[in-house]
Amino acid sequence: MSPQGGDRRRGPLRGFRRVGPLRRHRPVAPGRLAGRPAGSRLRLAVGVALLAVPLLVAVAGPALAGDAAPRGRPFDPGGAFGTDFVGRDVLRQALLGGRSVVGVALAATALAYLAGVPLGLLAALTRRRWVDELVMRPLDLLLAVPSLILLILLAATAPRGPATLVGIVALIGLPEVARISRAAALPLAHGPAMEAMRLYRETWWRRAVGHVVTGSRRVLLADAGVRFVGALYLVATASFLGVGVAPDAADWAVMVDRNRAGLLLQPWSVLVPAALLVALAVGVNLVADRLLTTRGDATGRAAAGEDTPRDDAGRGGAGPEESGPEESGPEESGPEESGPGESGPVGPPGRAVPGPRRPAGRERRADPTAAGRPTSPADSRPPVRVVGLDAGVAGRRLLAGVSFTVAAGEVLALVGRSGSGKTTAGRALLGEAGPGVRLAGRVEVAGRPVSPATPPPPGVVGYVPQQPSAALNPVRRVGAVLREVARRHARPVRRTPGRPSRRAAARTTVAGREAVRRAVADALARVDLPADREFLRRFPHQLSGGQQQRLVVAHALLARARVLVADEPTTGQDSLTRRDVAHELRALADAGLAVVLLSHDLHLVRAVADRLVVLDAGVVVEAGAAADVLAAPRDERTRRLLAAAPAASSVPAPAASSVPAPAASSAVAPAAPRVAVPRAAAPAGTPALRVRDLAAAHRAGARRRGVLHAVTAAVAPGGCLAVVGRSGSGKTTFARCVAGLHPPRGGTVGLGGRTLAATLDRRTRADLAAVQYVFQDARASFHPHRSVLEQVSRAAVRLRALPPARARDAARRVLGETGLTADVVARRPDRLSGGELQRAALARALLAEPRVVICDEITSGLDAVSRDRIVALVDRLRRTRGLALVMISHDRDVVARLADHVVVLDAGRVVEAGPAAALLTAARHPLTRALLHPPEPGPAA
Repeated sequence: MSPQGGDRRRGPLRGFRRVGPLRRHRPVAPGRLAGRPAGSRLRLAVGVALLAVPLLVAVAGPALAGDAAPRGRPFDPGGAFGTDFVGRDVLRQALLGGRSVVGVALAATALAYLAGVPLGLLAALTRRRWVDELVMRPLDLLLAVPSLILLILLAATAPRGPATLVGIVALIGLPEVARISRAAALPLAHGPAMEAMRLYRETWWRRAVGHVVTGSRRVLLADAGVRFVGALYLVATASFLGVGVAPDAADWAVMVDRNRAGLLLQPWSVLVPAALLVALAVGVNLVADRLLTTRGDATGRAAAGEDTPRDDAGRGGAGPEESGPEESGPEESGPEESGPGESGPVGPPGRAVPGPRRPAGRERRADPTAAGRPTSPADSRPPVRVVGLDAGVAGRRLLAGVSFTVAAGEVLALVGRSGSGKTTAGRALLGEAGPGVRLAGRVEVAGRPVSPATPPPPGVVGYVPQQPSAALNPVRRVGAVLREVARRHARPVRRTPGRPSRRAAARTTVAGREAVRRAVADALARVDLPADREFLRRFPHQLSGGQQQRLVVAHALLARARVLVADEPTTGQDSLTRRDVAHELRALADAGLAVVLLSHDLHLVRAVADRLVVLDAGVVVEAGAAADVLAAPRDERTRRLLAAAPAASSVPAPAASSVPAPAASSAVAPAAPRVAVPRAAAPAGTPALRVRDLAAAHRAGARRRGVLHAVTAAVAPGGCLAVVGRSGSGKTTFARCVAGLHPPRGGTVGLGGRTLAATLDRRTRADLAAVQYVFQDARASFHPHRSVLEQVSRAAVRLRALPPARARDAARRVLGETGLTADVVARRPDRLSGGELQRAALARALLAEPRVVICDEITSGLDAVSRDRIVALVDRLRRTRGLALVMISHDRDVVARLADHVVVLDAGRVVEAGPAAALLTAARHPLTRALLHPPEPGPAA
């Protein structure tokens, strides 16, 4: 979640406002795209100039210094810069004094990195906790000693000289370098991309250096500039203390120290060397900052280059597909931009969009945060107003003339296929743009213009990102962040006039803490998360994907913003949680918030949206009241999008259940729905996969928390086992245990009558090839800097021992089966859409020629068209190849189309299992009926 305008420093709230590397732009006039900021170029020029002067002096100074002149009087102002404390020429001493300072600082920084980076990587890459403790605890002890005290202690026991000074400064910086290297490498060393490489037993060099070091290099480069400046100050401090150089040596730091007594008599003797030191420090930071920004922009431009991915229809595929990177589309001329005088929502050219129309029974409640606020003309304006919004990258348009307004208490849904521009439009409301993306047009939030250079004021816009991990700090506990968000956005406490007593101040403090605790507990209860101490002390990686998503929504609730941008808030959620999210979004709108919903979930849109805007290739193709557009779409692209989604009528009515459910929405289903028919059970025979009494736990500090308890299941060749349950019920842990990615505490996993080893490291290459895993987040499972073809082909190289050339040919054939052409897979992952990457991840698993494929929520976050194609592809490959599928899913339609057997988990235990046809139509357990027979999410009566 992103309380807009929050703390932008790399501190506790890092990630609350930004999602991925973003770039600042100057404000632009409508109709023009923003260019590279002039301020950025100026900072680069200043940094280069500042850095060049001391470096040139340090390198060429000794050659320009000439012979020593006779000494004059101390602190004599004669000459260019006068004389120093012993009568030497200040200019000559400055020319001679840079080499020692710069040389020692550079050597110490390089030595600290040569020793610290390998130690940090070793601690991050190891999967044995004792190795991490053995490496990092001595460094932590060294880090606990103040650097000045450590410098004095080491200097007193070591011989003097430049080499000693290099070693001392490097030793002082070593623990911090190791810590930063470990922190930068940890997410990469244990993320989906690393686990994907472990599944096909990639070489250690490609995993550690090719993936982890490559992914950490930007962090290390940024730290290197800071570390060099710190080394400069340490060298200067050592010189002040007489360590490393002679007391009268030609050294900038020595000059500053020894000439302080004559500062008033001859200030140049101090100001010249001090200015050179400051210029060196500031120049290094400015240039390093610009280099990092340039690398990020280059990555963004490469991600959307001239080779725009075409529709599958143009590639000979089975049907239309995403047109490029997420939320990007081919260049379109688009409609004419609307003038600034328009006051209503704007749709396609020549088509008026009706104003807000609230569904029957939805009465708007007053905004509780508006009480006591003076009214102004600005309050009558809609909180969100977008006119003629354009977005472009590398000469290609992502949005063309998009216009809409959102009134207070209204929910506007932006829908469309992947790559249609929804996220780009949503992030424009936050004053954000992706790498290399340039915005034009007019965006107003709460009556104020918004652009990347002028974001909304703090607390005005809340943001729920599509990927919850982008908004959760991985090194801070859940409860600490929730309390901080609650305190930041809490209402001010009324204080009595006059100076309060200590007892009154203490009562106010206690009341404030209690209010924060209640606010956190209330927000967690509204998203169906526990508020006990055990949950609040967890880290984000200890939560399931669904729990992370709900936690981000809780952040948004605590922020109490005027505008909420929700980007796919139900991705990866079970039907009960989706219904709760729908209730909460409707309640927020009824409380007076303007809600902008970006979603592929048409059931959610039907339940909560007042108005609907349909995007295709960055252009508004249809807009209007949600009920009207869903019931009678006028544009062919809208009809195709609605027809690909499962209709409400295809979902059986729920049987009597103890799980409370809201009233179903009365919205009309889209035309010509495709009804999912439950599959018949696969023929009985020897199971391809059999799991017996599987148990697993997660570490919570020194304790272990059980998440699976005696789970038993089986799937036949050519069959499909669907594992369903609420978020956090243990579904993904079950799948990871079967794949060998998580060590079980008990039970066995059998393949064709033979027991498999518990972990990947103990399985043979044949066993690794036989059981493959397709990750929920396909983008995160690929290395961002290598082509998709290269990464997919490595599975054949490592598991089938094919030469690289033959492996690439085999990869092209399998990728072609999934509908991906050679020109598409030759690109890097950031050039492919979410649906294309899901197919590439599936092809990587198939290339190993497995007997069992585990698919973990592979359709979550995809639009209806892409999801339909992925499901059809999986079903076809299962039938033609005789694969045994284990499908983890919250999508009832996916389960009905693919599964012949279903296992329902709740709190890690099997509560019901049986044939899919029986559980989809006549389940016995209340949870099964609530999950597999859900009504459409709708607002409370």
